[in-house]
Amino acid sequence: MGDNGDPGPSWRGRGGRGNRRPWHRPHLGRIRGVSPPARGHNRSPSPEPYGHHKWNQQRDEQSRRRNYSHTSPPRKRFKADPRLKDESHDMDEPYKYPRQHSRSSSFRSKHNLQRNDRHYYNRDRPMGFKMLEEISRSECTTIIEKINQQKKCFMHLLNTPVDKQKNDVFALVLELVTNVWNSSFEESKKLLLLEICNTKFIDHLQLYLMQLPYTMSAEDKFFNKYYWSKEKEFWSYFISFCECLVTVSPSTAVQKCRALIEATSKSCLEGLKEKQGFELPEEYTTRMIKIRDSIKICDEGEKQAQKRRKTNETDEPPESFRELSVLPSGAELLERRPFLRANVVEGAYADVEHYLDVQFRLLREDCFGPLREGIHQFIEEPKKRKYDHIRVYRNVKFLEPYVSNQKVGSIVLLDEGIMKMINKVNWAHSKRFLFGSLVLFTKDHCKSFLVGTILERHEKFLRKRQLPVNIVNLTMDSDMYNDDAYIMIECEVYFEPYYHVLKALQDPSFPEHLSMSKYIIDLQKVQEKPSYLTPESVYKVQTKHRDIRKVFTVLQDDTWPSDVELGLNSTQYEAYKLALTHEFAVIQGPPGTGKTFLGVKVAETLLRNAPFPKDKCCMLVICYTNHALDQFLEALLPLTNSLARIGGRSRNETLNQFNINNLRRSQSNSGYYHERRISLKMQINALEHEKSRADELNLGVLSYKTVAAYNEECKILEIFYRGSGIKDSLKHWLFEEVDDIDIEQALLEQQIDSVVLDEHYASIDADIDTEYDIFGRDELFFDDLEEGEIRKDGEIGKGDNEFRRDENREGFTSITTSFSLPDNEREIKTLIRKYQDLQNQGCPRHVLRELDAEICHLHSEVKRFKEMLVFRSRTPKFPITEGQDLTSIPLVERWSLYFKWADVVMDDVKKNIKTKEVNLQSSAVAYEEARMMVDLAVLKETRVVVMTTSGAARLRKLLVAIAPPIVVVEEAAEVLESHIVTSLTKNCQHLILIGDHQQLRPSAAYLRLARHYQLEVSLFERMIRNGVHSRRLGVQHRMRPEIAALVSPHIYPDLQNHRSVEDFPPVRGVAHNLFFFSHHYREQSEDDSSSRTNTQEADLVLRLANYLMQQDYAPEEVTILAAYSGQMIYMRKQRPYYANLSNVKITVLDNYQGEESKIILLSLVRNNNNDSIGFLGTENRICVALSRAREGLFIFGNIELLKGKSVLWSNIATTLERNGSLGTSLRLRCENHREEIAMITSVDDFNKVPEGGCLLNCKYNLPCGHPCPRICHTYDLVHQTIQCTKTCERKICEREDHKCPFKCAKKCQPCQQLVNKALPCGHRMTLRCFMDPNDRSIQCLESVTVTLPDCGHKFVGECYMNVSDVRCQEKCTNRLNCGHACLRKCHVNNDPDHEHYICRKPCPKLKEGCTANLEGDFGEHKCSNLCWEECVQCYVRIVKKRSDCGHLKKVPCYKDVNADPCRAKCARSLPCGHHCKKLCFEECRDCKEMVTKTIPSCNHEIKIECGIEPTPDHQSKCTKITDDNYEAPCGHKVRLPCNVYHAVQTGTASVEKILSYCNAPCGALLRCGHVCGGSCRSCRQGCLHQPCAARCHQLNICGHRCEEPCNQVCPPCRRSCSVRCPHSTCGRPCGAPCTPCTETPCGRSCVHSACKRTCGAPCDRAPCSEACPLALACGHPCRGLCGEPCPPACRLCDPEGFPTDLLGDPYEDDAKLIQLQDCPHMFDVDTLDTLMKCENETIRIKTCPWCREPIINTYRYKDMVNELLKNDINPIKEKVYGTERQRSKMLKELLVKIIHVVKSQKLAMGNRHWESAYKALRNAVGKGNKRLSVLHLDMYHIYLDLLDNVGQYYTKYVAENLTELKTEMQGQVKMICSVLVGKQKISQQQQADIGKELKRMNSIVQLAKILGLSKNATNQEVLEMTKTAKEAVLTWTVYDEEKAVESLKKLEKVVELSGIASKEERAMVVRAIGLKAGHWYKCPNGHFYCIGECGGAMQLSRCPDCGAAIGGQQHTLTAGNQHAREMDGSRFAAWSTEANNMANFQLD
Repeated sequence: MGDNGDPGPSWRGRGGRGNRRPWHRPHLGRIRGVSPPARGHNRSPSPEPYGHHKWNQQRDEQSRRRNYSHTSPPRKRFKADPRLKDESHDMDEPYKYPRQHSRSSSFRSKHNLQRNDRHYYNRDRPMGFKMLEEISRSECTTIIEKINQQKKCFMHLLNTPVDKQKNDVFALVLELVTNVWNSSFEESKKLLLLEICNTKFIDHLQLYLMQLPYTMSAEDKFFNKYYWSKEKEFWSYFISFCECLVTVSPSTAVQKCRALIEATSKSCLEGLKEKQGFELPEEYTTRMIKIRDSIKICDEGEKQAQKRRKTNETDEPPESFRELSVLPSGAELLERRPFLRANVVEGAYADVEHYLDVQFRLLREDCFGPLREGIHQFIEEPKKRKYDHIRVYRNVKFLEPYVSNQKVGSIVLLDEGIMKMINKVNWAHSKRFLFGSLVLFTKDHCKSFLVGTILERHEKFLRKRQLPVNIVNLTMDSDMYNDDAYIMIECEVYFEPYYHVLKALQDPSFPEHLSMSKYIIDLQKVQEKPSYLTPESVYKVQTKHRDIRKVFTVLQDDTWPSDVELGLNSTQYEAYKLALTHEFAVIQGPPGTGKTFLGVKVAETLLRNAPFPKDKCCMLVICYTNHALDQFLEALLPLTNSLARIGGRSRNETLNQFNINNLRRSQSNSGYYHERRISLKMQINALEHEKSRADELNLGVLSYKTVAAYNEECKILEIFYRGSGIKDSLKHWLFEEVDDIDIEQALLEQQIDSVVLDEHYASIDADIDTEYDIFGRDELFFDDLEEGEIRKDGEIGKGDNEFRRDENREGFTSITTSFSLPDNEREIKTLIRKYQDLQNQGCPRHVLRELDAEICHLHSEVKRFKEMLVFRSRTPKFPITEGQDLTSIPLVERWSLYFKWADVVMDDVKKNIKTKEVNLQSSAVAYEEARMMVDLAVLKETRVVVMTTSGAARLRKLLVAIAPPIVVVEEAAEVLESHIVTSLTKNCQHLILIGDHQQLRPSAAYLRLARHYQLEVSLFERMIRNGVHSRRLGVQHRMRPEIAALVSPHIYPDLQNHRSVEDFPPVRGVAHNLFFFSHHYREQSEDDSSSRTNTQEADLVLRLANYLMQQDYAPEEVTILAAYSGQMIYMRKQRPYYANLSNVKITVLDNYQGEESKIILLSLVRNNNNDSIGFLGTENRICVALSRAREGLFIFGNIELLKGKSVLWSNIATTLERNGSLGTSLRLRCENHREEIAMITSVDDFNKVPEGGCLLNCKYNLPCGHPCPRICHTYDLVHQTIQCTKTCERKICEREDHKCPFKCAKKCQPCQQLVNKALPCGHRMTLRCFMDPNDRSIQCLESVTVTLPDCGHKFVGECYMNVSDVRCQEKCTNRLNCGHACLRKCHVNNDPDHEHYICRKPCPKLKEGCTANLEGDFGEHKCSNLCWEECVQCYVRIVKKRSDCGHLKKVPCYKDVNADPCRAKCARSLPCGHHCKKLCFEECRDCKEMVTKTIPSCNHEIKIECGIEPTPDHQSKCTKITDDNYEAPCGHKVRLPCNVYHAVQTGTASVEKILSYCNAPCGALLRCGHVCGGSCRSCRQGCLHQPCAARCHQLNICGHRCEEPCNQVCPPCRRSCSVRCPHSTCGRPCGAPCTPCTETPCGRSCVHSACKRTCGAPCDRAPCSEACPLALACGHPCRGLCGEPCPPACRLCDPEGFPTDLLGDPYEDDAKLIQLQDCPHMFDVDTLDTLMKCENETIRIKTCPWCREPIINTYRYKDMVNELLKNDINPIKEKVYGTERQRSKMLKELLVKIIHVVKSQKLAMGNRHWESAYKALRNAVGKGNKRLSVLHLDMYHIYLDLLDNVGQYYTKYVAENLTELKTEMQGQVKMICSVLVGKQKISQQQQADIGKELKRMNSIVQLAKILGLSKNATNQEVLEMTKTAKEAVLTWTVYDEEKAVESLKKLEKVVELSGIASKEERAMVVRAIGLKAGHWYKCPNGHFYCIGECGGAMQLSRCPDCGAAIGGQQHTLTAGNQHAREMDGSRFAAWSTEANNMANFQLD
């Protein structure tokens, strides 16, 4: 199979156009140490392809090193230490041999062994030069491995001064570093490079370079030959070393190598140029300049970094922040570190721009930072399951638009794998898919994104894997619904407030509206009064005595009322004054000091006194949470009713009247708004309608009327079923003959389908308890578009009617369905419920039959529809035609046709949806504007507007318009600074910030910004830290002193207690009002979040809470706080298991800021092995946690852990210990028995207090006199609800033996004992004791017999019954008119004649129209309806005979068989005797039967139609082979077909035609050395030889010969592996790498010694060379070796069979023999040892000299064979056939290349031969990619290159609109592509042949161009040269490029001389003349001329060039003249009719 000879032509390689030679099938046994060339652009020049040459054995070592510099080093001829030999196996899968193997080898000489072992083991000595040389020449991965093994020696070498005789060390080290840099082991190579830089090597290198220019002597140059022989390579290595260093560590390059790079190297190069005449190449100089520039930049960057750190990062930003997008983009998210500057916490900002830039970038990074970090993790590890900050959902698709009354967006379809997660997640507490969460969609590996937010998560969507989202950055012309797969990335960032604040900060006009900038930006310390105050401003305030008002001048302190008069303490008083007199007021309020109280008082004062109009907005109140908003609003209600609340989720019903939505509706002047609202609702309805139409398409079958309106083909159904009475022919056709299933099966399947996780999904989006959303997100929506509200207007009716009229407009097609899957499933459920109810009632079976049939039929239709859905994308095989029997079409084909028709309807629906989306977008914008105008009108007249910070950001434009002069910010310390400043407008004259930064601070989403950029420092805290005038409240009114002591003085040094807190009552049931329960329960991590739980601690908290509720506390008086949301979620889940906790609030700590409770139970959660306390170490959160309780605080956690991690906790613990409030057990005290104390150390201890008291009995006497039955309880102490459980002892009846049966607590009832009493009728009856027998309600149940008066029948009934009310129960015996018996009871008084009776028995008649004439059993023809129903038509298909032709046909029974034309085959005979082949109803015509007739001209027979007589012209179709041998142009004798022979005789046969019949053997000697097996015809006379079919027989590396054909790539050897040992055999195919045996002990043993290592390891003893002591079977001594199998050879007993040496001479008597274990041959030990130890020129297994069997299993040579397998053979196999990674990479490159080729060769795809070859290649790569080796992939690359070249030439031909030689060009494409379709390799011979044929294609293109110019030329010289050129280019001979080119040049020259203009010249002439297309003609000799006017010839003339006649008359040209289309591209003459058509112009 190997090809010998030249390598053939060079083709364009994968890396571009180069001298890449194709790879052929390798002969692994002939090459050693060679791996396939590395892929990519940086491949080293490869050697000759595998198998092209036998390697020259005399090639020297230097040449071998040069040729294999990219592979492992060649093995030297001397026996080198194997440690120095390259490990050529794949580093990804290292061979698992013991380390000792590298230190033993039987090949080493004693001298080398001693020398190298000394060197190897003495690792403290410097590495030897030879060792360094060998390592530097190794592969990059091997270098790292060997350096690591010899690390100390290598580092010693670098630190040791280099002697001048070893200066080559520098070149080798630089080369080594360069090679290492190409490794893929990033960390290893970086560490090695930095370690080199940290040695003295850089210093030594500088010294060396300084001396280098002055090296003059030959001796010095000899010792530095690596430099002086390769100067350019040395400097290339040096530059690469510097580049690597600058890339890896710029700072190291600056510190360590700056002098080397900038000074030393520059000086050295200048000296070399001056002294040695050496000048660095220009490209190297450019690289050095770049390196030096990089050093300067790095140095400057380091200085700038230091300066930035010193100056608090005051650099100028790289761009204006207004240029940044507020939406995340791919480029920005892929950027590692955006430009950021820290929040200026101390000191002022430079200016407004500086301030806005910092705030904008920090806020933007807070939004995008977590997302960026998660995306980087995803890009680096795309298959990882969990990432920080993000969740990744793969294979997501946009399904359809989403619209509801509230929201508009898109429905996203999640992958099927999401269902497992959906079923697992607890949605009530999960943060997945939260409203407002940011989601990104990408389909290009995160290069670009669609940005969206989640609109809602609801059960109905999640069940269907759907998620509604709103895409923010989508243009309306974008098409998302195209089935593209996206990756969805979810981030928990709530994007809405970020978006609006960022947009506000970016507004160019924002600086103009930013008020208070002198304080916020400039930090002005001097406070000014509000601008609306004057020195005369007077306020009137209410004192603490409500009826007394005090008047004072605001700006005069001496006029102010005292703090006592105002009811304020001193700190409140100071803060109150500050708030009223300073335009920028900051008030800090520690816990319980009355921040809200003071804020309301300030607001009250301002509202009553501020000089602003009463009908204008004067105050804006902003709060962080809805809860604080409601609190503030409730406090303002007594002051004013002019309030407006903007926000959602208010829990106070009284505040709803102030909601902006309600206020907006009350606005009278809002006509435009209502109009826009209705318009938007109509657009929403329109879009919903279109969506429902789309749903009908997907989940139903469209009606025939709908489909036929879009598809003409469908109308054939109506024609086919016409007259059958079928309502919907399409549905009937699709569901025809549906198989009704059994009712029991239908019930079972329906039960299975209806099993859903209702209970699980019920928790989705359910509000838990009555608390606020734990995630605190306000939903934003069209809040006034609810259905009910719009209908109140009375206007929506009009809109709806208009919309409905829209459906009836002209051209509108109504879409209806004949089958709906949801409707049918609902109907089935309804019918099944009805069926089961009737069945349970005992309804007879025949009554259920009708319902039974309907259920089964509906279920069968549903089942049929679901089964057919899988064929939705199937393409129908054929259309239906009129007259076709549509019932014979297979079911799958019917549905495929339907889905095709439905797609047409869907396209129209999608178009309408797109239109409606655009309209909706426009309406939404108009509506928002109209709503804002109404809101503006409302708010301008409202005195106080309150809103949340997120609402303020969203409605900033509204705030600017209403311009409130006073702004009060509650919870200001919890709000990010940017949120506050965007709420301010330029009209703000007074800003009051109220908060406490020592409690909760703003929460940053990105922790990095909080830690390093001070983002969590609020404006409030920044002002206080910078000394802006502020006040702090100092008296707390909330906590009892013990609790307050935890925060004061530890957090608030001067916080005082109000006297009211000292009188709080003690907490009932406990010994301590404050207690820290310390424990060691371990926390747990949450799976779906980063939160924590501690279940044991939680159980303790819940039990204590339950106990406290038993102490008669109200639910609102006890609150449980959890430090982590995971703990809160766990406790809420456990709450139902506790009787008293249903209404107790359980919430997370951060959500409880600003609230308080009488008793707080605090769960701290943290307790882990890492001793981490998380945010519990944050002072702010500690402050909040400890300051929420008023009377009781109970904390649970690990105090030791907290003390160890926080000084604050340590101080708090000291306080707790001092008060006795810290311990591991909690003391509970019984309130009833004060001496009873229960110690609680675990959950089980609460069993000691089951009812909240103790275990003693309750001694309280109940009102009945009995004692309380319960044990001690602390609830219901007056026993109002406790009932006595004793038996009642009261008398209830006159009889003594009758007693009350109830318990004491229950009221006594009348006596229920049974007593026999006499009734008035005389019968006796058992009654209750209290019942009176004369009571009319008592009915006698005694049976009596009476005669009914109307019918005379006897009736047995009960005594109490009235005869007139009795209905006779006898059966009616009258016969019905239909013949059935009546089923009713006797009905003599009700329709006695059965006039209205409905017979529900089965109909006994035949079906309507039945023609079967059956008697007895009607079978299927029997009517299936009930007797009272009309009979259905008989659709049973039966065989009927036609009356006109007698053919049989299967038709419905009711149908006339003669109604349709007969489509059976005609049975009539034609006059010729043949049968007619047409259909029965068609007219019989000429016979088309093929018969044999004789051609008169040649007397040969020919197959011809019966009705046609042969003529001499038919000889052209005669293919009979003639008997004459004709000598073909190739010289062979050929026998031609008659038609060809006739053409030869007439001179019309082409040479190619004749040659195509030559079957003589080709016989050419191919480059592979085999004789071509093709024929003269198949090889096209040597143009393109057939693939060689000879056997390969090359020797493989395993020693076996290849048996594959020469034209195939050699596969791995398929024979069984011969490797075996005493323990096992290999068992793998021979071509696979062997696994070494790991059994022990090794089989090498004898009486002298034994190997103790594993079998596969190198033996620790040499083979024994002593003589074998055993005797042979004949008794003579054994001639073998000790420990080896005895050779069966005895010269004495069998002299003839005694072995001889290779020359045939017998062995000496003392020769020791060895028996090979792989074959029967024997050799003397010396001969075989020599054979095994000798070096081969190729890597392969040694073979037996006699039989060539591989020597593998002879145990003496085990180590040699194992080493060869490990170090040479196995690595070669892996490299040749490739690792999985290599194959995958090459396959990916090939696929990319295939896509590129097909995109660039679109014109070639139009050629069916080229397309066929392309598809064959694509299928081969796609189907067999897992089995393809590296060689196969290389071969497919060659295929693709050849195919690309063919396509380029063909594209060139087509692109230039050439028409000449079209057949020849097509023939070339077909010929070459036919070779590329096969799966064999492209041999070297074929590559050479194809190369020539490609050149022929190029010549055909050139010749076609020339012929296009000289078309119709009559110049004799042109005609002769044309013939010569055609012969040179087109003849079937081996292409002679030189001859063809020469002939083309001559032809081109002749054409030019003949006056034929070039294309460019013609264009210039046409433009110059200025005539329109169609006016140009040419004479008989090809000379051009034009005709004016109409362009038609009207007169004769002569050609000025040749004198020929030109022109013509009456628009008719003279003979020989013709229209010259090539001049102007026209197709017709200008005067012709066609000239006015577009066809006259070539638009392409």
